[in-house]
Amino acid sequence: MMRAIVTFLISAFAGAWLPAAAADISAYQRGVLIQGTIEKGDYARIIEFVRHPDNYGRFARMVYLDSSGGDVVEAIKIAHLLDKSYAATHVARGARCYSACFILWMSGVTRHVSSGATLGVHRIYVQVKEGGIDQQSAYVSQIARTVENYMSGLGTPRVILDKMNATAPTDLFVISPRWLAEQHLLTAVSYRLGFIDAAQARCGPEPVALAMKGKAPPADDEAEGWVSQIKSWITCADELRASNQRGDGVTIAALIGQ
Repeated sequence: MMRAIVTFLISAFAGAWLPAAAADISAYQRGVLIQGTIEKGDYARIIEFVRHPDNYGRFARMVYLDSSGGDVVEAIKIAHLLDKSYAATHVARGARCYSACFILWMSGVTRHVSSGATLGVHRIYVQVKEGGIDQQSAYVSQIARTVENYMSGLGTPRVILDKMNATAPTDLFVISPRWLAEQHLLTAVSYRLGFIDAAQARCGPEPVALAMKGKAPPADDEAEGWVSQIKSWITCADELRASNQRGDGVTIAALIGQ
């Protein structure tokens, strides 16, 4: 039953860094999809896309991610937009979200990973072509601190940040559901710091968190009802996220230049 708990929220993760085309944003299902390698200029392209009223409605509902990473400075700009827009982020089945993309995923108020999707982190890599060795080293260190501070502010668990910093840029630490369960991080990575408390105040105790704290999981003949309970709780939490989003519409409009 514990495997069912983990699989429902986060699938088995496997894979390695793969090159991709420059990032693009497009309509996808009821939301939008940011796909490809993150490069300089992508933030401006995303803003231009989101400014369209129809596209903003999609953006407000769900931001799907499928990227092997890319320019970390540009990723921070995009992540700030997602953070301040109360975005819901989702890595769908067959997609991957590595390196700088993980920053985007963590910027969501609610964060989802479908079965068959993959997540991965490693130490940031910044290519510097100008200045001496000392200047380059100082610049990279500054960017690394900025990234870590930003991710800490989003509620990224310390153990994930440590794994990220300990993994070489040419390697990938795969965040497996087994590892997350062992570290008791399933709820921590699924919701923004502080949001889970507000959601539980409105929607009741988060079902998976209760199960992971030692409450006996339902028997097999009760599993269908238990899954329905989780879906209902997620729907309630997303309604709260959307309500916060509508309530801060002026700030979001200023971000996208409307």
